[in-house]
Amino acid sequence: MSLESPYLYLGLMAFSLFGPLLRSFESRIAYYKSFKSLFSAIALTMVVFIPWDIFFTHKGYWGFNDKYLSGIEIANLPLGEWLFFIVIPFACVFVYRVLNYFWPNSKIDVYQGRMIAQFLMWFSGAVAIISWGQWYTVSAFGFLALLMAIHVYWIQASWIGHFFRAYLVILVPFLLINGILTGSFIAEEVVWYNDEMNLGRRLFTIPLDDIFYGMGLILMNITLYEFFRNRWEQQA
Repeated sequence: MSLESPYLYLGLMAFSLFGPLLRSFESRIAYYKSFKSLFSAIALTMVVFIPWDIFFTHKGYWGFNDKYLSGIEIANLPLGEWLFFIVIPFACVFVYRVLNYFWPNSKIDVYQGRMIAQFLMWFSGAVAIISWGQWYTVSAFGFLALLMAIHVYWIQASWIGHFFRAYLVILVPFLLINGILTGSFIAEEVVWYNDEMNLGRRLFTIPLDDIFYGMGLILMNITLYEFFRNRWEQQA
């Protein structure tokens, strides 16, 4: 498939899904056994992120280039964007599960993980406050600060260090997929951003805000995934 295609967004989602889905049924990892927990987590996370996406698209804080879209839309969001919130968490939680299986002892221990979460809580909260009016920045960093506060003061999950380890690994394919979506290797952007609504700083073609938005997206998915696994699988 040429990158200059109206099926580029759908193709990137298919590419992101292919490996994790294919390996989901291996007996060692047995990712498929967690599908009930996984898709429950994804569905609840979409309840937060899809309205956020629809509203920001409507306001023009970001948008989509028809050149790279199939033309299929639901609630004014392209099909590829809906699939993004299913496929990317599916792939990222797969990475998290694989790392936990093969390397159960993370070098980021529980204490260190909680210290990182506390730092990110204060850092993200501060960025959200000083960026008031730049609504992508405020919402992405504010949401991440809220999630980190929940982990610092309420959940205190033993797996938080494993999450940070997984997210560092996830950043590698993130740079590729999100890079293409924001204009790397192609003539135009698939997803464009109004830089007046974000930090206005980019890593290659990727807005820096996306790294923290992505962290919030994956953390919410993994938090709910672990909650449902503990409730349904480990007590079965």
